[in-house]
Amino acid sequence: MNTLAATLLLLHPAQCLRFRRGSFGDLVPIATTMAKNLMNPLSIKVDCFEVAESEGQRIGWGQLRPLGPAAADPDDFDAAPGSRGADDVDAAWDALPDPPTGFASLPWTDEYKAFARGADERRRGRDAASADAPQLWELASVFVLEEHRHRGTGAAIVRRLLERHAARGLSAADIYLLTLASTAGWYEGLGFEQVSEPRDVPEPMAFEVAAGRVVTGLIGAELVVMRGVETT
Repeated sequence: MNTLAATLLLLHPAQCLRFRRGSFGDLVPIATTMAKNLMNPLSIKVDCFEVAESEGQRIGWGQLRPLGPAAADPDDFDAAPGSRGADDVDAAWDALPDPPTGFASLPWTDEYKAFARGADERRRGRDAASADAPQLWELASVFVLEEHRHRGTGAAIVRRLLERHAARGLSAADIYLLTLASTAGWYEGLGFEQVSEPRDVPEPMAFEVAAGRVVTGLIGAELVVMRGVETT
């Protein structure tokens, strides 16, 4: 029995789950729910989603989306993952605009959207130049409706995404995520560890980390970066 099947056996007996890949019809409902819960509704790639349903209703989801090329210049031993070298790292931070502050930092505001568009445009330009390089990935948008929590649904979604990733011959060590310090333990149980050094944070996540820390600062929380641990 694989880990996903074992997880499903631990779900609440009254909850019969069905899993499927994300589709275009999921875009608006997922983005709306995430915005209402102060989660970033941008950078949603529905084809990267795993969606859990119960009795025909969408109750949870998560996505594993590409971040960009993984390789750094081997001569730059302290370059951040996803950079092309030390010069690229310096340029990334020099180009980082001032993130919006206060209520303007909430994900649905025009200021935040403009900030995110700048990050995405820069990421697309970099990715086009390195299309054949190995990829970094981000586990994001993991969410379960409140009335369906504490039944193993979120863990089942994450494990399903990880198993899909492994089936493609890809490494868990190339997967990163952002979460609150208060939920880091949950992800540790799913095979992730905290990234302690700033230089180990992928360069493609620099904008997202900066914006996320502004938002979490408003609610007195701490944002942490985590990385998958390769199992043997």
